[in-house]
Amino acid sequence: MQSALSRSTKTKQPRYDTFFNINDNLDESKQRLHDVNSSTLSDASFLSRLFFSFANPVMNTGNLRQLNFEDLWELKGELRSAAALKEFVEHFERHDKSISKAMAAAYGAEFLRWGLAMLFSTVCGLFAPVVLNHVISAFSEVDLDINDLSMWLGVFFVSRFVDAILSTQMNYALELVALRLTVTLKTLLFHKAMRRSLRTKNDPAAVEMSNLLTSDVNNVLWAAFQVNKLWVIPIQIVVAVWMLYVVIGLAAFAGLAVIAVSILASYFLAKFSGAAFVNLMRSKDDRLSVIKEVFTAIQIVKLNAWEGEFTEKIRAVRTIELSAVQRFLYLGAVNITILWSSPLAVSTVSFAVYTITMGKVLTAAKVFTAIALFNMLRDPLRVLPTVIQMFIQAKISIDRFTDFLSLGEFNPTNVTRDDPVQPADVMMAIEDGAFGWTKETALLNHVNLTVKQGDLVVVHGSVGSGKSSLCSALLGEMNKLTGNVFVRGRVAYYSQETWIQNMTIRENILFGLPYDKEKYSRVI
Repeated sequence: MQSALSRSTKTKQPRYDTFFNINDNLDESKQRLHDVNSSTLSDASFLSRLFFSFANPVMNTGNLRQLNFEDLWELKGELRSAAALKEFVEHFERHDKSISKAMAAAYGAEFLRWGLAMLFSTVCGLFAPVVLNHVISAFSEVDLDINDLSMWLGVFFVSRFVDAILSTQMNYALELVALRLTVTLKTLLFHKAMRRSLRTKNDPAAVEMSNLLTSDVNNVLWAAFQVNKLWVIPIQIVVAVWMLYVVIGLAAFAGLAVIAVSILASYFLAKFSGAAFVNLMRSKDDRLSVIKEVFTAIQIVKLNAWEGEFTEKIRAVRTIELSAVQRFLYLGAVNITILWSSPLAVSTVSFAVYTITMGKVLTAAKVFTAIALFNMLRDPLRVLPTVIQMFIQAKISIDRFTDFLSLGEFNPTNVTRDDPVQPADVMMAIEDGAFGWTKETALLNHVNLTVKQGDLVVVHGSVGSGKSSLCSALLGEMNKLTGNVFVRGRVAYYSQETWIQNMTIRENILFGLPYDKEKYSRVI
């Protein structure tokens, strides 16, 4: 047996809405959305923000005991869930519900600003080989110029300091963007799950929510966090190669040829890895689908002693998944081998061409400067293919998001809410209603129902007689073909699939609302 309970609220205008959107504290939420309370972070000085000393009290408290909620300061307005969602949804609707375009519109300016900071930080890092060349050359001279040497060493330390400050500030800012993006994507998925039509249950795009909320969200976040590296790293590689040309001449292009071969190999490996990743995510969805099927019907499985059959079924899909994981990891291992061996190959080929083919002599300054530049090329060469692979995975995850968010939804106008025309004591009413899971065929015909305040209604009947469908019609999840459906106030629906949070009984009943002893006693 299933029941739908309602509580009346007073409004002046009729309203059509889906139940998950109802917020009884709308004004309070708006106030919280725009209210930026004073916090430790907002009161912090410039130096405190620069060196993150504002977090020292929290860190000290955490060293002494476990941190509690009241130990943390409140987030600023744009970092709160409601504000982050509101900002993203505006761009999402404006750009034809394109996730990538909405991300660019909402966070593009911040990514560009910190991308320029990353570029400047990279330039600071390129000072090290230049300083090394001048220092070694200075010690090679007969007359050592202390002033010139001190100036170059001072430039080196200042550049490293600026590089460290910019890197930490950039990582902190991008973490805040990732926080907002995480909340936004997960909330969009949750809202879609609440609005999704039950007809889309068997749609291929209706993948497992657990994968979307974990693996796919993480893929998008990692790509967003590394987005600036996609254009800064190529610039870093070009500048480093040019500096190599200044140091060892045309021999640098021999190393550049090795770099081109390694990048080309990494590109094809990343392409194959992308295809392997698609198969991996599909196999994960299949495994979770089978496990969910078993847990949903666990009583039937136990009563019929089907544990063995379903265990073999789960093992079969798990074997397919492990095969996909193995292929994906093998491709990654080959890619890593190429990445770690390419800098050594670049330096070996370049020095060989410089000494053997060009017939020139390597000095200490040129050797150490060239090695420093080759070391600076090592990380970009290793990271760039990984970043490209991250973006391929993020593109796949965004496509999965898009497919899921484009699934059909039930019509929010199926149910009229808070209609002043209805008598004050009527909580629910259906007038000559016809409902169906498709718009062509009616499953329930000529339904008339009136539930008044204080009524306890029991709907009973044989299996398949339409009890669950009637509840779905009251919730607006079935297509309303004819008639009118009215529901006043809030609705709590308890389906046959029981589910509770891992909390106390009281916390499950309150479900996040403040504790009111009298009201709680009435509910019990």
